[in-house]
Amino acid sequence: MRRNKLLAFFIAGCLLLSLCACANTNNPTQTDDPGSNSSEAQAQVQYDYQLKAGETVEVYDVTFDKMVTVTIDPNSTRDGANDLRSNIFFDNCTFNGGLTIVGDYHAMVSLGADCTFGENSVVTCKEVTSGVAKETVLEDNLIKLFVSCEGVTVDTASAMGVITDGPDIVFNGTSYSKNELAPDTAFLGVYSIYEDDTITYMKLAIGEDDSVSFLD
Repeated sequence: MRRNKLLAFFIAGCLLLSLCACANTNNPTQTDDPGSNSSEAQAQVQYDYQLKAGETVEVYDVTFDKMVTVTIDPNSTRDGANDLRSNIFFDNCTFNGGLTIVGDYHAMVSLGADCTFGENSVVTCKEVTSGVAKETVLEDNLIKLFVSCEGVTVDTASAMGVITDGPDIVFNGTSYSKNELAPDTAFLGVYSIYEDDTITYMKLAIGEDDSVSFLD
């Protein structure tokens, strides 16, 4: 049965949600300096992140007033090893202009509990290779967005996964509540996958032990 095959895929370690505690030597951050000019400090904020395959970046304490773009290395492929996945973790960051993820496969973008999104600020995921989303299946190394903060809205025509450890999410206009759909498991996952030319959504209850159950 196809679902049993997919369960085995997830248990094999595609989630690896422990990345949120990982260390990193490439750590672009913004710190408060009472003596600095605010406009100059804002001009130094990094808005574009180019992630190499296997690279992990952590970003803390930044207010983004313009769109932030995270671009995934094309070498982060659909069947690459987990240690070649690109990772970026934001925490205590304010997104006033939105967040765009550009890539086809194999990345984890994480939003910590202290991140906030301004009014009409959304997360968008875009494919690099035209048409790749319609060829992507759940067994592939999808781009995943891990959400621990409130108020996240995701808008995409790509194949991707959105995982929450508690906060409600809005995914392509539909609200999903972990408390309602998966109250007894650690995470709720919602995945967008194409069937023919139509995007469909799979809801998963995911346990701390990597156990996975498909939800109706």
